[in-house]
Amino acid sequence: MTRQKSRLILFLPAIILILNELVRTFLRPIYGRKEYGLVSETLGWLPNFLAPLAFMSIAIVIIILVEGSSDKLVSKKSKLLLLFAFAITGLTGFLVHEITQKGTGLTFDVNDIYATIAGVFFGAYLFYIILLNKKRKSAPRLQ
Repeated sequence: MTRQKSRLILFLPAIILILNELVRTFLRPIYGRKEYGLVSETLGWLPNFLAPLAFMSIAIVIIILVEGSSDKLVSKKSKLLLLFAFAITGLTGFLVHEITQKGTGLTFDVNDIYATIAGVFFGAYLFYIILLNKKRKSAPRLQ
């Protein structure tokens, strides 16, 4: 992985969270009305997809920082353990938040649950592509 790619990946959680906040703060109030149809529907569940995706991308950043700060590579077993821990924590935390938000002014929707699950699984897939793919020639290094 090139130096620029690894630096971009380090900023991935921040980019996703900024995008999430832009959707929640600016786009949803304007285009979140039912008159916008599919755009409104997508903006309804998009933050529930982006938040777990950002959470899962933090696991990627942790591995890249650990490998970049030492001469040793993190074992595949340790990477899988971290991935599993983040996936379970993310699924549990975000789903419990979604289910218990009744009465807070936020709305509960089955699409939000699907989006949360998809965000965690897509984050796990990114983790696999970036860190566990056997076609990778070397570990990402920061210099």
